[in-house]
Amino acid sequence: MSSPKDTHSLIVDYLLGRLSETELERFERSYLANEDLFNELQEVEEELIDDYASGALTAELRVSFEKYFLRSPERRDKLAFASAMTERAVVWQSGTVVSADKPVLDPSFSQLPNNTSSFWKGSVPAWRQWVAVAAAVVLSVVIGVFWLRNRELQHQLIAANANYARLRHETDNQSKITAEAKAELSAEQQQTQMLESEVEQLQTSPPDKIDDTILNIVLGIDYLVGATRGSEKKVKSIEVPANARLVRLTLDVAPSSFESFNILLRRGDESVVWRRSGLKAKPAGDRRRLSLSIPGADLTPGEYEILILGAPPEGDAELIGRYFLNVERKRVTK
Repeated sequence: MSSPKDTHSLIVDYLLGRLSETELERFERSYLANEDLFNELQEVEEELIDDYASGALTAELRVSFEKYFLRSPERRDKLAFASAMTERAVVWQSGTVVSADKPVLDPSFSQLPNNTSSFWKGSVPAWRQWVAVAAAVVLSVVIGVFWLRNRELQHQLIAANANYARLRHETDNQSKITAEAKAELSAEQQQTQMLESEVEQLQTSPPDKIDDTILNIVLGIDYLVGATRGSEKKVKSIEVPANARLVRLTLDVAPSSFESFNILLRRGDESVVWRRSGLKAKPAGDRRRLSLSIPGADLTPGEYEILILGAPPEGDAELIGRYFLNVERKRVTK
């Protein structure tokens, strides 16, 4: 947890525009969710205004204060009020308050009794004094109401700015996700075209050659590794003939509520080799089966991982399990 000194420095840097964009967004989210931090922010803002008005800020802080802090009209109004109050306080403390309308006394009045001051004080009617007090009270109430309203509006403005930044961040993320989805769809379409081309070529092959060019692999549910950690990893080793044009994988999965599935085949370095989405599972006794066809040329020797994900009608797909393969290629015999 940050110390009070660190928090105070962070607030000062925020008010004077000395935070990066990332730090700015993080801090705004923090004080909008933390009432104590927001109250401290208001207190530090008042301190900065008072220190500037009284000349207590350093030259560096004064530059940041004038360049960034005073961009807000509300803060400029607060500074004007604080400066006026500071100037009035200095004048009162020095005892130099002189009314411009004070009359010049005739020298003939120099012999007046010592109780002259009491005479002038007594010449002001009491009701005038009460009117002045009442006016001061009303003025104080009005200033207080305006200050509270200004603080509320400032809070709303800061919340709106933070909400705008959040929405902009979410929009950027959504645009990125959309671009990735389009790229995956384009890659899947290309793979489908390649697969259809392979199937078309196989259909024109002689019947006695088709069995040699299609490899059927069944991965039983015993090889399925669950999505939870700690599941035992089982590797299925397969040998792909050199002349294999098509590899058909049959994958067993446990019964579930998912009607549609996505399959991702990737190498040991997690580079994607093949992907299919929207696959339907067929019942097979106490389990269900998925079928996936892959061009034989794409299965080069090495380790592979098959990810099976359940795809709900809405929302993100959920990982159900993994299959692990070790692929070897048969050499061509002369």
